[in-house]
Amino acid sequence: MKNTATSTYSPNKETYMIMNNMKVELQIKDNPFQLPLEALFTMAARVNKKRAFLFVSNLLGKHVPVHPIVPLFTSGLLALHYFQEKEGKSMDLTDVVEDYLSNEPERLHQGYMALRERLKSYETDAIIIGFAETATALGHGVYDGMEGSSYVHTTREEIPDVEPVLTFEEEHSHAVDQRCLANEEFLATNQPVILVDDEISTGKTALNIIDDIHTKHPRKDYTILSILDWRTEEHREAFSRYAAEMEINIHCYSLLSGVMSFEGESLSTSSYDYEIPNDTSEQVKVNWIDLSSWFRSEDCLSSEQGNSSVEPGYIHETGRFGLAAQERDSIEAACQSAGDQLKLTRTEGSALCLGTGELMYIPMKIASMMGEDVHYHSSTRSPIHPIDKEGYAIRNGCCYANPEDSRVLHYLYNIPSQQYEELYFFIEKPVENRAIQPIVELCKNKGISNLNVVSFSKGSVDQ
Repeated sequence: MKNTATSTYSPNKETYMIMNNMKVELQIKDNPFQLPLEALFTMAARVNKKRAFLFVSNLLGKHVPVHPIVPLFTSGLLALHYFQEKEGKSMDLTDVVEDYLSNEPERLHQGYMALRERLKSYETDAIIIGFAETATALGHGVYDGMEGSSYVHTTREEIPDVEPVLTFEEEHSHAVDQRCLANEEFLATNQPVILVDDEISTGKTALNIIDDIHTKHPRKDYTILSILDWRTEEHREAFSRYAAEMEINIHCYSLLSGVMSFEGESLSTSSYDYEIPNDTSEQVKVNWIDLSSWFRSEDCLSSEQGNSSVEPGYIHETGRFGLAAQERDSIEAACQSAGDQLKLTRTEGSALCLGTGELMYIPMKIASMMGEDVHYHSSTRSPIHPIDKEGYAIRNGCCYANPEDSRVLHYLYNIPSQQYEELYFFIEKPVENRAIQPIVELCKNKGISNLNVVSFSKGSVDQ
């Protein structure tokens, strides 16, 4: 299937008419695994004056529901690509790519497990940093495939009395402020840093965080791993100049790279109605599930200034506060135990597992262990303009207050009617019953009869 109904293609070049007044042209420079573009992304209009359009990934499990193995496989492929480039050796990955692109769940799973076995022959002591919110799971999956590495993801969460070790801006984002909440000691090394993002457009965000890291904890080697890389020659020259000036190495590896150009007007507002209709005719069974016994509460962060309290509800295994190399197996075991527990609650129908914002990897990993006919994606802070037409990335959407923080709006996209029997809605922090009422209404509206609210803390406040 072509990415949009009005896309046109020629070798190494493709043009997309996203809307009548929005056109994106791509010039493909490198596609090392010869991945079909339609497997990588579809396109949509953003509600953002800074950036008019969005490459909606078909691999991440963010805006589009996917088999939960797909984003994990994507991370593993990026990890393998990194080792291939670092060693300067060409590998025959035909079998890996064929499994990766398979629509057969069993083959997809077997291919992913084979990839993990292959990755065990490599090791690195790198510090991996995933970018919030879209690449928190992508980065965690890269960490999962790199023996010896440590991991932290950036966050938009503001926690009272916790001083970020890094702060920087993602300039074209809907929410620009980014921070890193690991201990100071986590970055106070000379180990190489691997930054993981779903897409590089100009590279400014990556240079912003590299600059902050290098100012505080200088080192020699930085790498950026991404699915897509759209930097122009001017942007690439800016990287080279910065690296030469700072006397460091910056390597960039991606699954697809090229140059994009845009013509048209951006949207500052959307005419789409994101409100979830009230539906009193349908009944939804709500079940609260407590997974807190399998996961570790993040009670405090130590720093040079002493101990900083963290408000209740955050869990350690997300990577928001930093994960050491030796924690990989315990996280795997916790997710397997949680997956086994949730598998016992399954009906015989199709299930949708939904992460919340930055909370992507742990629900995704658990979803991959819950049996057959399970799909996964997550909510987002990003407003995107839905259009119900064939080939357009975002077909429908809704908006509601984040149950964990009512000050923040979350969006959910691409949930079709009458497709899922049950929904597993994952939350990290304690919430009240009324906070999940929009999700109850969503289930009514979409014909989902069972809602499982899955909490990593001690359940809801007032069930």
